[in-house]
Amino acid sequence: MKKDSLKSIIVITAICLVIAALMAAINSITSPMIAEANAKAEKEALFTVLPEAEDFEKVEDGIELPESVTAVYVETKGKGVAVMLNAKGYDSSNPMVIAVGIDAEGKITKCHVVSCNGETSGIGTKVNTPAFLDQFSRAGNGLEGVDTISGATISSSAFISAVRDALEVYEMTKEAGK
Repeated sequence: MKKDSLKSIIVITAICLVIAALMAAINSITSPMIAEANAKAEKEALFTVLPEAEDFEKVEDGIELPESVTAVYVETKGKGVAVMLNAKGYDSSNPMVIAVGIDAEGKITKCHVVSCNGETSGIGTKVNTPAFLDQFSRAGNGLEGVDTISGATISSSAFISAVRDALEVYEMTKEAGK
């Protein structure tokens, strides 16, 4: 009986080791593909929010970024700034990924939702509708007149807060001479 228990432990351990090795191999193959797809999606988002841009340069240092900001890109010809952000809405463990474009005068050109998988379908995902997104570019240099979505207050408030952080970062880049 003791031999049977030992044999079972060895078999289960061997199975676990094989599965772990397979998972590591699959991860090493898929990780570069996932990183490339994410980089492509981010670059597309930058040109979506600042459509007149020619190219972007990532701001690596010189400013202290708010927690929601994941990356800041300055347009190389001085046409504006694009900010990538994580907005913690309904599911804070799976934040919305958004891009905000701000032109050289500090006006929001466009907001773009890269993903909002953690938001409730049909409710929180309304942050990805033209009715909600277009109000940011109409607001001018601030967020006056931008309203939350009834029934999706958590998601839309998180989105608005992230856009506010993007405007703050824009001001910091101007002050830093970026």
